Amino acid sequence: MILAAIALCACEDGSQGASNAAAPPARFEAVAAKPKPKNPLVDFCDVHHEPGQGPKLALPATDTQPATASGGQWLNLWATWCKPCVEELPMIARFQQRLKEDGDAISVNFVSVDTSAEAITKFKEHHPGMPQTMRLTNADELTAYVEGLGLGANAGLPIHVFAGADGHVRCVRSGAVTESHLATIEPLLR
Repeated sequence: MILAAIALCACEDGSQGASNAAAPPARFEAVAAKPKPKNPLVDFCDVHHEPGQGPKLALPATDTQPATASGGQWLNLWATWCKPCVEELPMIARFQQRLKEDGDAISVNFVSVDTSAEAITKFKEHHPGMPQTMRLTNADELTAYVEGLGLGANAGLPIHVFAGADGHVRCVRSGAVTESHLATIEPLLR
């Protein structure tokens, strides 16, 4: 009891308990966090290169020759058993058509990683409107190709590679794209 009274008296500065000193800042006020500038490419791309700084896009070995590239290039690695891959195929084809109508020709190369051509043939029977696709000639080479893009060996499908009109890779993404991503993708293809 006596210790408590001494402690109370020691805290007073002679002004009947009122303190003239400002309260110390709260802990959360001691360090002011600065907001990071929002960069949609950092959020969208798993691997990002400044224009002209990335490697030239080289397609993997496929069972058919790709169409001649014009303008930006979009490589889509997909599989018939990959639900997000299948869901985005028509959207990507519509986006390519819209850009073509706007005068921005881009090349989209769909490359299936299915191990057999029969899987794609059966898939086409059930999805007659699907875009033209190529198939990896050797699915065992997929891991090395993906690692060469800068992704880890365990990167999931779909995988998207975007190259500008100069042919240099600008962005590599593992994961599906949606309509909301198209505004971010379009400048990558210029």
